[in-house]
Amino acid sequence: MAEEVFRMSPALALLAVLAIPGAGLAAQGLSLPPWVQPDSTAHAVELALEMRGGGPEGIATINGFHHGDHELVVPLGWTVRWTWVNRDSTAHSLVLMAEREKLPAQGGAPALENALTRSVLQGVKPGQQDRTSFVANQAGWYWLLCGVAAHAIRGEWIRFRVDGAARLPEVRGS
Repeated sequence: MAEEVFRMSPALALLAVLAIPGAGLAAQGLSLPPWVQPDSTAHAVELALEMRGGGPEGIATINGFHHGDHELVVPLGWTVRWTWVNRDSTAHSLVLMAEREKLPAQGGAPALENALTRSVLQGVKPGQQDRTSFVANQAGWYWLLCGVAAHAIRGEWIRFRVDGAARLPEVRGS
């Protein structure tokens, strides 16, 4: 009996890997934290975000990050869906605001439609969660910050970039 051997060209193999949601990252040398789940076929990314206490000088952090020490990059045109949980003992919120000369004293209107949690100024109580989705339809630099008064200024923010040249989401440290 002759044994059949299936051979795939390297180009076809790469296409097969890239067609699988979230696959191809290792092949491209990219590694994402578990809270970032891309779906390259659907051009969407799921984010599991948490506000946690215990940051420097008692501030809360966004998934352990603060003071803009990390940047989340999302490709232009992708849908961003986040589930956000307040695991701190104080009320918090999230809003995506356009990067300016200085951080705002409190949250305001989101830079992209629907890129915010409910109760931006008052915050969501400890233990509560919120879900939202929005389209990253404007390339640029943004802050993902807590909208409660003085929280962002104290350090409760990370950088967020919508990049027309990006092919997949990425998290960069500073």
